[in-house]
Amino acid sequence: MTASEDYLFVYGTLRSESYSDPHRQFIAPHFSLLSRATMPGKLYAIVDYPGLLPAEDVLDIVIGEVYSFTGGEEALAALDDYEGCGRQSPEPHLYTRQREKAWLKDGTIVEAWAYFYNFPVSETMLIHCGDFLDPF
Repeated sequence: MTASEDYLFVYGTLRSESYSDPHRQFIAPHFSLLSRATMPGKLYAIVDYPGLLPAEDVLDIVIGEVYSFTGGEEALAALDDYEGCGRQSPEPHLYTRQREKAWLKDGTIVEAWAYFYNFPVSETMLIHCGDFLDPF
């Protein structure tokens, strides 16, 4: 990890386990998988993709991965468009990109960008285990 690196936490269709997912094209060219990771939050099933909301309790944990990247806002522009919060995206935006602490597998803590869902959810949509790829 260098000072010029930035970090992105992904928890759904952009995770490396989603190999067949065509959305991986947004990650592959600019981002390098750093580690499996967790982030405080609550995860909800929104149709066929997940939505992250802020944690309400210390036990609210979301499972995902952290990617390292360089290039700042330019590297994130295509992801912002994909996540519905780019400059050209209609408002209200589907997600908001913000920084949150992420815990890497080795215990290192990094400040990583993550996409937080902007619309109401029902508790019936909650993914209790916090893992979109293994929701049971």
